[in-house]
Amino acid sequence: MLDGHGFIGNILYLSTDNGANAMPMLKHLSLMTLLEGASLIALVLVAVPLKHMADMPAAVSAIGPVHGVFYLWTMAILGVVLFRRQLSGTDGTVVALAALIPFGGVFSHRLIRRRLATADAPR
Repeated sequence: MLDGHGFIGNILYLSTDNGANAMPMLKHLSLMTLLEGASLIALVLVAVPLKHMADMPAAVSAIGPVHGVFYLWTMAILGVVLFRRQLSGTDGTVVALAALIPFGGVFSHRLIRRRLATADAPR
């Protein structure tokens, strides 16, 4: 137990504070969008063509589960960030939809980095 909330409680602890607690989760989401996007590109542009053109299904068998874990992890972190209200619903929808499109992870990464930059800006 951390801070008396338990493991899940610490992850989901509702915080509208966009201070120190917000930055690590948004940075984590930013990194995960890049990893998930790169794994989708590897799956779609490398593994699937190898499977169909070179009769190498092992590539999909190797990259597919990795991409699946990255996708689920990204959506879980996105859910926590949205629950904490560290991103707007619109931005969350854009990030979720971009995860379905090759190179969408780069777009999501840039969107989240812009949000981080505006949160860090002096007021």
